[in-house]
Amino acid sequence: MRVVAAFSGSRGDVQPGVALAVELAARGHSVTMAVPPNLVDLARAAGVDTVPCGIDTAALLRSDTVTRDLRTASPLRRMRAVAAIARSGDRRALDDLLATVAGADVLVAGSVGQERALAVAEAHDLPHVPVHLCPLRRNRIAAVIAPPRGDLPAPLVAASWALVEQALWQTSRRDENRLRAAVGLPAAHRPTATRIAAHGIPEVQAYDPALFPGLADEWGPRRPLVGFLSVDATTADALGDSDADADLDAWIDAGPPPVYVGFGSMSVADPDRLRTAVLDGTVGHRVLVASGWGGAFTPADDDDRVRVVPSVDHASVLPRCVAAVHHGGAGTTAAALRAGIPAVACWLGADQPMWGRALRRAGVGVSLRLSSLTSELLRDALTRVCTPASRVRAGSLGEALIPPDVAVRRAADIVEAQ
Repeated sequence: MRVVAAFSGSRGDVQPGVALAVELAARGHSVTMAVPPNLVDLARAAGVDTVPCGIDTAALLRSDTVTRDLRTASPLRRMRAVAAIARSGDRRALDDLLATVAGADVLVAGSVGQERALAVAEAHDLPHVPVHLCPLRRNRIAAVIAPPRGDLPAPLVAASWALVEQALWQTSRRDENRLRAAVGLPAAHRPTATRIAAHGIPEVQAYDPALFPGLADEWGPRRPLVGFLSVDATTADALGDSDADADLDAWIDAGPPPVYVGFGSMSVADPDRLRTAVLDGTVGHRVLVASGWGGAFTPADDDDRVRVVPSVDHASVLPRCVAAVHHGGAGTTAAALRAGIPAVACWLGADQPMWGRALRRAGVGVSLRLSSLTSELLRDALTRVCTPASRVRAGSLGEALIPPDVAVRRAADIVEAQ
């Protein structure tokens, strides 16, 4: 079977697709990944045939759409920003994907740019297997809109999804129908989610049901929750994530377990303010900072208490930490959970508030808005999560998660069945 796996967005959006592509290739299938140009080397390093698709997402993540609109307090404005991000360079991505799927048997695609994937699949009469990294469809469990503290009752959760779905469709239908016209398809008159569901192909939910109790039962086999998709140790080696760092290992072992701090691919509006909040808010703890793409921390911040590195192997490092402070992305959330440590999710936008709420509900984390983070708030949050009870709950939850190899196999089984 020839599989095209199209994943756009940041590294956190693309790497689960890499894990799935590696598994499918190991089963003997011909797999081609279509990813943003800045992430082509990442996928190729995993041994997967890869072509560029669309625009550089590292540059996009530094744009006003991300640094301003995606981080607004308004859920509707955030959803519009998500739609705008998906449309960025959409015609170029459409043309790239059209060229890539020629001769394919199935198209697997992430949720960023799902409109393009659906149009290309319909134009080529291909099975389209969506892969979602968080709940993105109407349900009664996981809220897309929620108060700062507490949760909405189930009927209001469902109503909020219906509202956002319609609002997003009304703001994006013109652009989506423009893409459909470009591939010779008639205009659509229903939301994208409705039309994807009508095809009857399972929508892979690449996250763990333990974070959203009851959701797997509500959705059933049409949206199976397979678990978080993570690369295996061999692929992690190929990506350079698990490169041995003797100096870092020695630093970790030289004192009490540190607090891990990392905000992934996200750019921050005020790096100096974030740096001050983190360094002052973690006084009393040793701190390991993965600087990522954000630019708030540099090796100049290194001292006896703080260690700054570009990135870390989550699988080997996080279990040796006392807690994690991160942006609430699905990948880092999964890594901290699997490590069995509590977390402080300092979210910016998109799906990150949802993960922050999930950690809070599970009793293994605190959820804060990054733009309002202060040293006092961070100090208080760490005090709350670094308790023996919180660590026990985090350890128990980590052991209950679907193992990564099982999750990847389940997702691959679904693709093979199409």
